[in-house]
Amino acid sequence: MTSTFFICFLLILLALVISVILTNKIVKIDLQEIRYPEIDGLRGYLAFFVFLHHSYIWRFFLKNGKWEEPKANLFNHFGQTTVAFFFVITAFLFTLKLIHSKNKTIDWRGYITARVYRLFPAYLFSVGIIFFIAGYLTDFKPQVPFSENAVSILSWIFFNVKKGLNINGLEDSFLLNAGVTWTLPYEWAFYFLLPLIALFFKIKVNYKTLLLFTASAALVMVINGASLRHFLPFIGGIIAALVINKGTFSTVLKQKKYTLLAIFLLACSVYFFNSGRKPIPIIITTIAFIIIASGNNFFGILSSAFSRKFGQITYSIYLLHGILLFVLFNFVIGFERAKNLTEFEFWSIIALSVFPLILISQLTFKYIEHPLMEMAKLKLKSASTKS
Repeated sequence: MTSTFFICFLLILLALVISVILTNKIVKIDLQEIRYPEIDGLRGYLAFFVFLHHSYIWRFFLKNGKWEEPKANLFNHFGQTTVAFFFVITAFLFTLKLIHSKNKTIDWRGYITARVYRLFPAYLFSVGIIFFIAGYLTDFKPQVPFSENAVSILSWIFFNVKKGLNINGLEDSFLLNAGVTWTLPYEWAFYFLLPLIALFFKIKVNYKTLLLFTASAALVMVINGASLRHFLPFIGGIIAALVINKGTFSTVLKQKKYTLLAIFLLACSVYFFNSGRKPIPIIITTIAFIIIASGNNFFGILSSAFSRKFGQITYSIYLLHGILLFVLFNFVIGFERAKNLTEFEFWSIIALSVFPLILISQLTFKYIEHPLMEMAKLKLKSASTKS
C-alpha cells in the first residue's frame, strides 16, 4: 500500500464522518435503547470495512477481470475478520437470550417470525434492485429457459447467491451485490440451531420444534454447501456470552489498557495472518469482542451517538454497498474508463461514494427496516399477552 492510498484512506474516513453527520440532519433517526451500545457502535464500522474490502477487490477486478480475495492482509481482514465479528455478535446476543430464558417458556415460532421481519424486507428490497438491473442489462427479455430463471431467482431470494447462479443468463450476476449475502445462510443456520443449543442450557424444548428447527438448519447448510469452518466464530460468540454473563472480568476489561490490548491483538492478526478465518485470528477476534462486550468503548468511540446511529444502519450498508459499487463502475464511470483510473482517482471516487451509501442506507433503515422491526415487536407483545 502506497502513501497515495494512505492519503486517500484519510479522505475516506473524513468522508464517512461528514456523511454520517449530514445524513443524520437530512434523515433523522432515533437511537434505539439497547443493552450493549458498544456493540451497536461497532457494527457500523464493521459494515464499512466490508465496503472497503469489496472496493479493493473491484480495483483489481477492473484491471485483470479476476474476482479474488485481496492479497493485502489488511483488506482481506476487512472482509474476513469483519464477518467473523458479525458471527460472534449473533451468537453472543442470542446465547445471552437463552441464558436469560432458563426459567421461561420460549416462543420459538415468535422468535423465528421476528427474524423473518428483521432480515427479509431489506433483503428483498435489495434483491428487487438487483433483478431490475439484471433485467435492464438483458433488455428485459428472457435469455434462458423459464425453469433456469426460476431456480436462479428463488436461489437469490433465499440468500443462496453463488457464482454461476446467473439472473436471466447475465454472466457473473454475483457482481451485482459483490456476492455479499453468502453470510446470511450461516446466520439462518445458527438461528435454527438455537433450540438444540438451548438443551445445553437445560431449557426445555418441544421435540417437534427441536426436530423441525434442526432439520431446517441442516437443509440450509446442505443447499448452500456450508463449510463447518465458518461456524467457529459462532462458537466464539457462545463462549463470549458465557464469559460476559459470569461477569468476572467485566469491570477490569473496561480499562483503557485493554483497549490497547485489543488493538494490539487485532494488529497482530492482520500482520501475521492473511486470513481472518483461521483458528488463531478467530480466537483473537473473540478476545477483542469480549473486551468490547464488557463495556470497553474504545476511548468513547463505540458508545458515542455518532457511532451508534451509524451502527443502526449496518444491515442496509451491508446489503447495498455491493450494488452501489456495481452501479458506480458499470453505469456512472463505465468499466473501460474505470480500468484506467489511477490509484488516487479510484480511491477518491470511493470516498465520494460514501455519502450516497450512508444516505440510501439511512433511508432504507428508516422506511423499511425500522417499521418492520416495530411491527414484529408488536406481534410478539400481542402473542405473549394472549398466552
